[in-house]
Amino acid sequence: MYKVIIADDEARFRAYFKSVIDWQAHGFELCGEAKNGLEALRLIEESQPDIAIVDINMPYMNGMELAAKVKESYPSIFVVLVTGHSEFEYAHKALKIGVDDYILKPFDEEELLVALAKVKSSLEKLLSERNKSEKERMALQEGFLNLLISNDDAGDSELAWDRLNMSDMQKKHFQVVSVEIDGLQEELLNPAEVRLRKSIVSSLMGDLIKSQGKPYIFNGPENRVILLLQYEEGEHSKGLTTEGFDKLRFLTSKHYGFSVTAGLGSEGSGISFIRQSYKESVIALRNRISMNMSHVLMKYEEMVSRSANIGFYPSEMNENLLIHLRLHEEDKIKDTLEAIRNYIQTNQVSGDYIHMILAGLVSLCLTYVHEIGKPVNDIFPPGFSPFEEITNKPSLAAAFEWMHELYMKVLDHSRNVKRSKSNKTLTLAREYIDTHYADSQLKVEDISRHFLIQPRYLLKIFKEGLGMSVSDYIVETRMKKAKDLLSSGRNMRLSSIAEMVGYSDLGHFSKTFKKHTGLSPSEYEVTR
Repeated sequence: MYKVIIADDEARFRAYFKSVIDWQAHGFELCGEAKNGLEALRLIEESQPDIAIVDINMPYMNGMELAAKVKESYPSIFVVLVTGHSEFEYAHKALKIGVDDYILKPFDEEELLVALAKVKSSLEKLLSERNKSEKERMALQEGFLNLLISNDDAGDSELAWDRLNMSDMQKKHFQVVSVEIDGLQEELLNPAEVRLRKSIVSSLMGDLIKSQGKPYIFNGPENRVILLLQYEEGEHSKGLTTEGFDKLRFLTSKHYGFSVTAGLGSEGSGISFIRQSYKESVIALRNRISMNMSHVLMKYEEMVSRSANIGFYPSEMNENLLIHLRLHEEDKIKDTLEAIRNYIQTNQVSGDYIHMILAGLVSLCLTYVHEIGKPVNDIFPPGFSPFEEITNKPSLAAAFEWMHELYMKVLDHSRNVKRSKSNKTLTLAREYIDTHYADSQLKVEDISRHFLIQPRYLLKIFKEGLGMSVSDYIVETRMKKAKDLLSSGRNMRLSSIAEMVGYSDLGHFSKTFKKHTGLSPSEYEVTR
């Protein structure tokens, strides 16, 4: 709707104006009327109309004088002069002082509509040019602000400052808040929906985030919405609280179906510090996994204090997890993952170290996929990016929920290859023992180390596949070889046979042989 005021000293003509057309139906709103020039000028100052329809012949201030003052003070207001035939010469002169159009009395509905249509067309063209100019200015400002957060040398761009009327930024204090829409990468939204969500966030931030600083809100890299705060001398960031960000998340969640998280960089002096504060805000966002899910504003300064808590992550947890995977112990996998999560929470581990631990868990899982001979593409969809997944998780709980699903999915796909894999490992281990039984120092640990597996796993597959321990199998292999040698008829010395089958102590060999066969080596040799 375009706002219109009417100025005419005749009441009946003002009444005619109001009734001659359906103003609203044609896109106009009558917002006032005046009976003389001075009253009309006050009305224009108060209501700031788009169009002023002014009679040329009025008391105190005639239409020509009124038009001149309006065009001088409010050049964007369109003035339409109403005149009679006897005053036509004045109306013609009025065009030279900036009056946009005139209409002759008496006029009918059609003549008024034609005049209004011409003005409306000019208004729409002007509005379009304004919008285009404003969009260009906003695009230029957004580009310049993005340059400030992404380029360490952006502070030298005095030309851009001048063009954007932002030269006052040079010697201020600054602080950056980066806002991300949670789960944006996982939802696979089309570009229009992403733009809509960012527009909603920008609009709400302008209303909700209160601070002493002058705000600049713009779209930043990686679909972030950036709030750049500029502080004057004596102002500081302590006025920035979490309340506005809490309301932002509440409103976006309740009314628009998505949530947000914000990262706050530190405050510093000079335009060159903007880049530093932005980097800190992104670091804070990436460390949100170490914070409580209810937190909306992640502060870099708090992240720094947490970074000292690197802790000592026990590698046995990963080793146990791999054993449980190989043995398909679903409950133990769940328990171990929960133990790792509890360790992180108890020790208040920093976000970067959490991501390192999670990356290790992913690598371990994918190593097992390779170990069982399954192509990763058979289990996971194309474009599967586990390390990007864990980086984008909003909380520790969400990250470990996803990790448990990953392990269960791999476990489910590996069930049909469990026996063949175990049998293969068992066969290779038996062959290794059959080759190295003569080594008196041969132990379970040596065999498991050779095959890069855990001793517990080696013991497990021997028990399941052969019904005996690894040590028993070593002893059985040695006794079998000893019996072959004793039965060969080569009359070999017992000490030599003992050494050949892995016993440096003859007494120990004889005792073990008798326990195994019920006969001493000498008795066994005589009976063969």
